[in-house]
Amino acid sequence: MVPLRYKWLVLMLAVLTAPLTACGIGQAQDSPIYSPDLLAMQGRWVRTDAPYVIELRQDTVQGLRASYYNPRPIHVEQTRTAREKGLQYVMIELQDVDYDGSTYLLYYDRQQDALQGIYTHGASGQRFQVSFSRQASR
Repeated sequence: MVPLRYKWLVLMLAVLTAPLTACGIGQAQDSPIYSPDLLAMQGRWVRTDAPYVIELRQDTVQGLRASYYNPRPIHVEQTRTAREKGLQYVMIELQDVDYDGSTYLLYYDRQQDALQGIYTHGASGQRFQVSFSRQASR
């Protein structure tokens, strides 16, 4: 039986992966088509409440590939993208010491040029609203 605190996460992953499978995102394609929002999500993003960094780069298999730093590198198990109701989403699953099963579910806010969403801590199931701003080029 799945603990109650994980049911929300399982539901959100199911919601995200259904459109991925249906439209082929996350699967190898000969000529991938990227939305402007997906392309705009590339770069380094810094969490507004802490020095945590997500780096998103284009990936021909999954749409985007994430790296995560807190401040040391944290292993990213998988990165998934989906477009739903006009919003571009990225789901980042972490698998590392103190991060097993932790996830970010973020959408690209075009107006603010920001990533907004929810961080779910894998061990406790606690959810936090988070925001990331784009790190200026060095």
